[in-house]
Amino acid sequence: MTMLEEQLKEKRMYAAAALRDARRFKRFITVTSVGVEELERAGTKIECLKVYFDGVYGYIPKDKIDDYDFRSLFSFVDGEFQVTVEEVISDEHNSFFIGNRKAALEKQAEMFWNSAKDGQSKEGQIYDAFVSGVDKTNIYLIINGVRTRMTKEEYSYSYHSDLREVIAIGDQIEIQIVTINVEEKKLKVSRRVLEADPKTFLSEYKAGGVYAAEVNNINTDVGGVFVTLKPRGITALAQFPSMRVGQHINVGDKVNFKVSRVDLQSGHIYGHVVIPKVSQISKARRS
Repeated sequence: MTMLEEQLKEKRMYAAAALRDARRFKRFITVTSVGVEELERAGTKIECLKVYFDGVYGYIPKDKIDDYDFRSLFSFVDGEFQVTVEEVISDEHNSFFIGNRKAALEKQAEMFWNSAKDGQSKEGQIYDAFVSGVDKTNIYLIINGVRTRMTKEEYSYSYHSDLREVIAIGDQIEIQIVTINVEEKKLKVSRRVLEADPKTFLSEYKAGGVYAAEVNNINTDVGGVFVTLKPRGITALAQFPSMRVGQHINVGDKVNFKVSRVDLQSGHIYGHVVIPKVSQISKARRS
């Protein structure tokens, strides 16, 4: 056995001992998910998330990942989270363990609400939240084991027509707790409050001025085009341009935006697209 092999063997022994202690004392361990595999137990193959802990691989069965109706374990690959240890299998040649993320979440939630009762977890605190689900207008989050929903409006000051285009299951985002209801065990959270309020920068844009922008949504329902103004990332609404120009505009295009009105009270900017970059129209016509 080479020196490297001896070192790896010793590392696995220490890790296996730490895993057994975690199981015995019901401690959390932090694992990194590295892939998806089938694990055969008692003649049955179980789809599992394969994870890594300090030199030892582990497996989290699909039914012990999350209560949320996710489509695939692949969403959780390359993530980092805490689990409890249900079983440690170790012999002279190999060691692995079975983890349970759902049990860890339940325990974490219990600890969070206990700390909220004691005033340790409170409004205004910032946490890293795990994205367990997302649809067009909502993000479903887990914060220290507590599940909550955040609306599209609380995600960002910038306009997003579909949250699934900017965030995915397994992402980690920073949020701030807005309200805590200990009796009902409910949280209201926001990511937007951690951003600079665009109203602060409205005075930098003048009626009649023309500014660089990027199209972020074309909304036929309101008959307009939403653009993001540079350099502050403020969302502005443009009237739908003439067909000569409008037929060539796509989401993501860089355009020029002429401001017609700045409403300081509502925090909105209105105007119209002057013309996309000349090269874009030329290219569109050639295609």
